[in-house]
Amino acid sequence: MTNAKTFASVLSRTRKERGYTSAHQFFKSIGGSKTLGLAFMSYWDMERGKKLPKSWRLKAIISALGIDQTSPAAKELVQAYFRALSGSDELVQILSVPAAAGAEIPDRELTEAAAAQAQARRTVNLTIEQWKLLARDLVTDISHDLLVDTAGWVTVRELSEAARFKPEAVRKAFKALAAGGLIELSGDKARSLLTGKVVNPPPVMPETARIKTALREHMKIWKEGAEIVDRNSMSLRMTKASLDVYRRHLEKAVNLASVYGDSEADRRESAIYSINTLIYRFFPRD
Repeated sequence: MTNAKTFASVLSRTRKERGYTSAHQFFKSIGGSKTLGLAFMSYWDMERGKKLPKSWRLKAIISALGIDQTSPAAKELVQAYFRALSGSDELVQILSVPAAAGAEIPDRELTEAAAAQAQARRTVNLTIEQWKLLARDLVTDISHDLLVDTAGWVTVRELSEAARFKPEAVRKAFKALAAGGLIELSGDKARSLLTGKVVNPPPVMPETARIKTALREHMKIWKEGAEIVDRNSMSLRMTKASLDVYRRHLEKAVNLASVYGDSEADRRESAIYSINTLIYRFFPRD
């Protein structure tokens, strides 16, 4: 396999792991040429190993895929890219030196890998228009979340009582979600078309900046009245390299929660939880 083909293989696999079943679905979902600045066939040539992207365009592709630039997936793409450009592994090997020896724990890695694989099979992505729909108001956004995490039909009354939303607002949200292709309706009932799936966050691009701000505001408001089930904290000094290793473990630990998710659980004996992580840099202050 040529180096260009290797890059194409990594790009294609990463796209699938992000929940995009085809190159065309990915290209269309992220806004197409408006986002990447190229035609679909040009992107398709990259996945077929016929051409390599410019470096600035690779950065745009990584953002559109919704992966952090410091994540293992992003680093693997960049390494494959430089391998294709240089035609050898010599320079790439410098980038591949482990950041912190002894930080990886084999048993933990196996568990995290299994969780990531399980999540990848359930991952889906919304279109930009669907994200705009969710960003427009709190009721529509939260109603969508509740329906995704609940198998079967949910009535307006049930969702209204669970979320303390007005029935009229829930009906309006149901109609909007149905028009956006996210749920189906049957009289006063609705059910998600994505039940049990893990919905990736919006990709990082200029067009989604306002969307992400609106969604964060929704979640901020919604969390204000939520019960805190557990909390933990620790402060310690570490190098940037060690922090990067820990962040990868933390990301995988959060993803592990998807293995325990059960959208078909008895609604009277289960609840919907939100798991969030924050890392603050205490010192030095900028």
